[in-house]
Formats: sequence, C-alpha cells, structure tokens
Amino acid sequence: MKLKEHTYTALYLSDIHYLIDHKIRNHNHKDLFRLLNYFYKRKIRFKRIVLVGDILESWYFSADKKLKNSKKRFDKLFDRFDRLATPKGVKIFVVGNHDTVSFRQKLASRIEDYLEDRNWEITEKYESRAIVAMHGHQGQYNKFNWAFDIAIVRLLFNLARLFPRFFQYAENFYNQHLNRKDPVTKEEKLKYYSKLSSIAEQGNRVLITGHTHDFLAMPELKIINTGDWIQNRTFVMQKKTRFFGLQLDKNLRIVTRFTIHF
Repeated sequence: MKLKEHTYTALYLSDIHYLIDHKIRNHNHKDLFRLLNYFYKRKIRFKRIVLVGDILESWYFSADKKLKNSKKRFDKLFDRFDRLATPKGVKIFVVGNHDTVSFRQKLASRIEDYLEDRNWEITEKYESRAIVAMHGHQGQYNKFNWAFDIAIVRLLFNLARLFPRFFQYAENFYNQHLNRKDPVTKEEKLKYYSKLSSIAEQGNRVLITGHTHDFLAMPELKIINTGDWIQNRTFVMQKKTRFFGLQLDKNLRIVTRFTIHF
C-alpha cells in the first residue's frame, strides 16, 4: 500500500515494549523508526495519535531509571511521534500493564512529567463520541491479582537488574506460571472481548485495544486489536469512519490486512 500525502483522522498502535535491552531480543524498534520517518517524509500527518499501552517496558528493566540517566532514547521515539501530529492534534498515551510496576497502575512521575511536557495526555482509557481505547489487560486483571503479580514482577525485576541475563529466565518463569492466558479459540476471544467491552463501557463505539498482541478486527463487536511491534509490526490508521489494519512486512512494505467501515 502506497500512502500519499494526507492528514488522517488517527494513528493507533500498541505493545512496542520500548527500552528492552537490545542485546536480549529485538522488538523491531528500528523498523518502527523507519515507518515513522517514512510518514514524516511523505507528509502523512494525524489529527490524533493514540498509543494503546505497553509502549514502554518497565517490568524487568526500569524505564524510569533509563530516563533518569538519559533522555536520548526516549527522544528518539517521541520526537518521531510528535512531529507526525498536526499543530492542533491530540496525543494520547494509554497506560498498559508493562508501562508500570505501580500497584496503582500509574506511570512513574518522571515519565509522566516527560510526556506532559510534550503535551501528551496520559490516561487508562481514552474516550470520544465514536472511539474508546483501552490497553486490554483490564480484561484479565483485577486490583487483587494485579497487586500479587506486580509483587512477583518487582522481585524478578530486582534479580534481572543485578543479573541482566536473568531476564530470559524471569520472563519465561512469569509466562509459564503467572501470566494470564491470552484468548486463542474463537470462543475464548468472544468471551474476553465481550468482558473487555463491558469494562470499557463501549456501547455503540469502536473499541481499540492491544495487550494480547493478536492483530485482529471483529466487525460484529466493533473491536480492533492493534497487534504489536515484537513480531507483527502492525498498526491501525483511521480516515474518517474507515479503519485500515496495516502491517510492515519483512521487506518493509506496508501491507493492508483489513479495511473496516463503521
């Protein structure tokens, strides 16, 4: 898909898990930078940019500490997003579970200040008349199992901080024994997204979500999952009432995976 100079209604993406130790695994951050640079050079702009959670990785490597030590890596990402917004554009940072290790599910104050200085609105749920955006972990966590999981994550985090290579074992342990099971079958997905729809108070609006890394559209429920930038390299663009599910393929071409008109 060749994109021409245009101002689109919105850009949605999630699950970048940025700032993970690049020596441990590649989360396609460089390809994301290439995509955002392409948008800028082609004069593609957005009236609304919504980052739908898990943009940062704070569970095993402290995003807050990385920001304290240097703004450079944060700037490399957010400079690219900022310049794609129209002068009066809205920029929304929806908090995901991996963005924080707070028992109250809040960003670290230093990260909040950084984003607010750049005019990003920070929220757990973004709402408009036609759209509601929520990361999606709310469909698997309540305040009690969230607190338990975060306590374990903090322990694993401290071990990974002392022994960086321990991250692989810590993550595998969490995924095998503690991680909430993502929906796989059609029945599981219907149950999960129906619950999330209720939590988000979706009503007749389009629900944009992430979390499961499962790039999909469910027109019957008016739900879209933006996928991730670990494996899928996916994102969603909105032009008025039309939504384009797009993927950056292995050859760095933008491929249309679905188009939906609500």
